[in-house]
Amino acid sequence: MINLLYFTTGTIIMIKVRVATGLLMASLILLIIYGADIAVSSSGVGSPSHSGFLPINKAARGGVFGGGAVIMSIIGFVITRGEPSQVIAMLLIINGGIIIAGMIILIAEGSGTTRSTMITIGSVTGTGIILVALGVAKVKLDRALIERKQYTQK
Repeated sequence: MINLLYFTTGTIIMIKVRVATGLLMASLILLIIYGADIAVSSSGVGSPSHSGFLPINKAARGGVFGGGAVIMSIIGFVITRGEPSQVIAMLLIINGGIIIAGMIILIAEGSGTTRSTMITIGSVTGTGIILVALGVAKVKLDRALIERKQYTQK
């Protein structure tokens, strides 16, 4: 009976980590597609209304690809909060880093001249910083969980 309970608990833990990994990988893919679309739009290729290879306007593109990626990343963190996983921590840091790098590139191109653009760049950069912070927090939480498990097994 105890082995069956452990197996079931272990299986649930594996499923949580796999689901979270899937969410974070999907968000990474969304961020890469979004970044590529922005790169195409800044090169001047595409129609003026969409100015990228995605057939949606800038606001919808940001909401779906950027916002969706951030939400999935946060959900991935929450799902595995109590389970150690280096992959989750690494993907959180990578996703946040991609967002921050994208905003740095926009600033370097001189895209931040208006007040609303600066507010958008600041808030999106803040979101990237939050994802990186969640990744770092995941590393620290995982270390504490592993140490606690080792201590209770002694």
